[in-house]
Amino acid sequence: MGDNILTMIKVIELPIDKDMGGLTSYVLQLYRMIDKKEFELTLLSYDDPQNFDVNYNVETVSRPYHIIQFYKKMKCLLSEEKNIIHFHQSYVNIIPILIAKLAGFKTIILHAHSSSIDDNRKIIRFLKTGLHKVGRFLLPYLVDTYIGCSTKASEWMFPRKCIDSDSYYLLHNAIDLDLYDRNINLGLEVRQKFNIPKDALVVGHIGRFTPVKNHPFIIDIFKEVLKQNPNSYLFLLGDGVERHKIESLVKLAAISDKVIFMGYVNNTVDIMQAIDIMILPSLFEGLPLIAIESQALGIPILVSDTITQEVVLTDLCSILPIDNPKLWAYEIISKFGKNKYIDYRTRIKELGYDSSVAIKKIENIYKGKQ
Repeated sequence: MGDNILTMIKVIELPIDKDMGGLTSYVLQLYRMIDKKEFELTLLSYDDPQNFDVNYNVETVSRPYHIIQFYKKMKCLLSEEKNIIHFHQSYVNIIPILIAKLAGFKTIILHAHSSSIDDNRKIIRFLKTGLHKVGRFLLPYLVDTYIGCSTKASEWMFPRKCIDSDSYYLLHNAIDLDLYDRNINLGLEVRQKFNIPKDALVVGHIGRFTPVKNHPFIIDIFKEVLKQNPNSYLFLLGDGVERHKIESLVKLAAISDKVIFMGYVNNTVDIMQAIDIMILPSLFEGLPLIAIESQALGIPILVSDTITQEVVLTDLCSILPIDNPKLWAYEIISKFGKNKYIDYRTRIKELGYDSSVAIKKIENIYKGKQ
């Protein structure tokens, strides 16, 4: 028992967010699947830890612009022999990285999860862009290991010198493929719960209500779908700052009876069983898990041409431009009812998108830093 304590590798992961977006989902999956005999993970959040399941080891931390409080937390974690810190970011927010370095962390890992800045507020976007540019310049002096979820996200986050180094790893976001069994009966139960006919067309989108997810365009697509097939419904899973705005758009279009706002759900795979076609017309992404999940379940998915083509693992995934909702509607209608279920999970695993394989790679990175 004593030997296990001595050899335990302690890692800090930050930040996770109560909105349960893709970045947070990735970290929580890492926590669930990592070998707990060898690794002890501490998850840091700017939110109250009570927002998360008690099974996760979540601690609160001040936002990095509260420099002194953040610095004190870093020193406290170091005193507990938590010597590896793994930052998960959508742009280079250099402030927490710099504070962690000053606090004494010898091993700092930066993980790229996106390929642009998701913020429509002009001043905030301007500040984040400036911080990102300065941060990219400083990265080689502050960070030990660079991980990208896609080539596009890596090129956005890291200078070429970092990508070309031995300290860079391309690790695609992956999923636990065993959870993605197609279950038609469960899908029918979900439809029944929401009073949706068995023969209706159900279009689905999963994602936070933020500008990057392009929800107004989703509504435009669905309005075109309804013109061609009135027996259609739209599932919107997720929550966020723009939800009220989108609810207003739906009300204005007089299609409230056809659009179901589900909020955040923790049984996403169950809900997806009721969906015929997924859509993801995002302005940008890192490597969206939902694209992998849809293909694992055998559900066709349409994604925007602004997303990395690394998500196209099977012929279920199609890429479209985001300037023509009629084209998206045409593709949705043409695919409806013609999809014969094929289990692509073996192929997806061979392509490296099985989380059990991906987690081993992360474990090896952590071990290499001891």
